Amino acid sequence: MLRYIARRLLQIVPTLLGISIISFSLLYIFPGDPAEFIVEARYAVEPTQEMVKKIRMEMGLDRPMLVQYLDWLSKAVRGDFGKSWTEDKPVMDLILERLPASAQLFFTTFAISIAFAMLLGIISAIYKDRAVDHFCRIFSLLGISIPSFWLGLILIWIFSVQLRLLPAFGYGGIEHLILPVLTWSFSFMAIKTRFVRSCLLEALSQDYVITARAKGLPERIVVLRHALRNALIPIITYFSLSISHLIVGSIMVEVVFSWPGLGSLLVESVFKRDFPVVQALVFISGVLFVIVNLVVDILYAVIDPRIRYGD
Repeated sequence: MLRYIARRLLQIVPTLLGISIISFSLLYIFPGDPAEFIVEARYAVEPTQEMVKKIRMEMGLDRPMLVQYLDWLSKAVRGDFGKSWTEDKPVMDLILERLPASAQLFFTTFAISIAFAMLLGIISAIYKDRAVDHFCRIFSLLGISIPSFWLGLILIWIFSVQLRLLPAFGYGGIEHLILPVLTWSFSFMAIKTRFVRSCLLEALSQDYVITARAKGLPERIVVLRHALRNALIPIITYFSLSISHLIVGSIMVEVVFSWPGLGSLLVESVFKRDFPVVQALVFISGVLFVIVNLVVDILYAVIDPRIRYGD
């Protein structure tokens, strides 16, 4: 197992370097002089040649590109992404200020979505073509079809405007969390329910399941211990890849509900052209996604040892 993990760690190094190059390049992808962006963001005035030249020397933008990248990377791996151009605060401080709100929303949504997707998917597969299966499939179709931003606005109109039961915007207690979580988890849960159902139905049709039933094993043991365990590998793969969907979806939900998280921080920074913050958020998101995939690879080897030995 240790050899397997070490091999996986070596394989992610080129990916992490690619993420760092993309994150650093964001400053130069947009048309215009980065020094002019800094003057506009920091001083809110039309940049003059003298101001641009001063900022370029001050920020090291007159150095070769490779030198700038290596300097940025050496600081980034230590968590130093420089200062925000608009807030004049360390970028990491801004991220840490917004992180608790995003973490609360993310983990609540992820836990609820996965739990209900597994439950509904298993029930739908066991009772295939029955009333409960039809209900789960209609639920999945609605979740896939309804855009999250539209659902969020509808929920605000019903529960905040008409019924006055829940706050429409802001961050605070559990009551502020309900509508964003419902909005965010609905489509995520619906898509995953269909996938769990499909994987479990395929596993239930295999010969080893027929043999287990022929031996007289209880249906609960057949489904949970035999069929579901073998269906977990594609399910875990799909769930792990959906982390990126959750990260992207957080931007939309946080903007709709004015949730002070990292998604809204990214949108604000893009509009303000605060590139150090954008670079940091893109880099951290990419690293988190790679780490999640590494954890999933290790889980594969735990669930099915054949993967570890066959790699």
